Amino acid sequence: MLNYKLGTLEASEALIKDLYIDLRTKVNEWSKITKQTPQARMGYVGQHLVSVVTGYPGGKSGARGYDLVMEDGKYGEIKTCYRVDQLGSCKKCGAVVSGLEPQCADCGSIEINRKDDSKWLISLRNDKEFEEVIEPVKYYFVLFEFEDLSDTTNNNIIVSIWEVDSKEKGFAFCMIDYYLNIREKSKSKAPFDMWPHKFKFLLTKPTLIYQSKINSDGTIYTTIFPSFDNSKKDKLRQLVMYSSVKTITDTSVKNVIHRFSPEENVKYASKPDCLKLLEKIRTEKNISNDVLCDAFAEEIYLPLISPHKDSIPEAIKKHYKELQ
Repeated sequence: MLNYKLGTLEASEALIKDLYIDLRTKVNEWSKITKQTPQARMGYVGQHLVSVVTGYPGGKSGARGYDLVMEDGKYGEIKTCYRVDQLGSCKKCGAVVSGLEPQCADCGSIEINRKDDSKWLISLRNDKEFEEVIEPVKYYFVLFEFEDLSDTTNNNIIVSIWEVDSKEKGFAFCMIDYYLNIREKSKSKAPFDMWPHKFKFLLTKPTLIYQSKINSDGTIYTTIFPSFDNSKKDKLRQLVMYSSVKTITDTSVKNVIHRFSPEENVKYASKPDCLKLLEKIRTEKNISNDVLCDAFAEEIYLPLISPHKDSIPEAIKKHYKELQ
């Protein structure tokens, strides 16, 4: 436990040593191995970790260049989401509470609202970046999050890395919809928010290739690693759980049902009832997660992006017969 006081010379020098000198030295040492940028930001720590886990070096650049350099001129993109040190709030008095405080410093309440609204940001700032969005053969999504957000006494951290094929319809069609519809109508032109664990992310068919737990005492327990040969693909959960997902429209879920069971009469059925029925069909007909994800991606995104076919770059269109 550190025992320093704010406003003291001793504290200032200790902080510089711990959070700048030591960290910078270690990051520079790791940079020689991973070929990633030596800048010490959490997003860049994610890049170092992906290089170590995958074995692919970086392009020695944080904001420009390739995040991962692969064989035969291929490359990968890395996105990091850090949910651990977000500021929360006291449910009783409303005071700000840090992510590691088990109780409110102002009133002592243990009823803390921990935040978990950080997400991965995918920025497509111009037509060139849009054209190149599926050029990286893989996207790697890194997530730092608390093991149990509801337990303020549990400061264990889960670190995960998912691998996504950029050509998957759930990813590519989503990016087309973002750039030609969502971004086009936005005044801010804000990046696309990819939310961990949510429906849109699951449609990309993410494969969990790494996971570890950092215990509060600093020990690390790695459970999933490439050399363990135990990666696993995240799958859509019970479909009725997505009843409130706005991305799924009544029409899209009914169209998915008719793909697999044309005889079903769902004309007047509600979205929750349709999702329950689709779950039943999914089980009875043994529909794979991959097939179901593609069906949802096509029924959700194609009606939104097909009217803009002429604006979709050929570099993207050539991979999908539905966009020809």
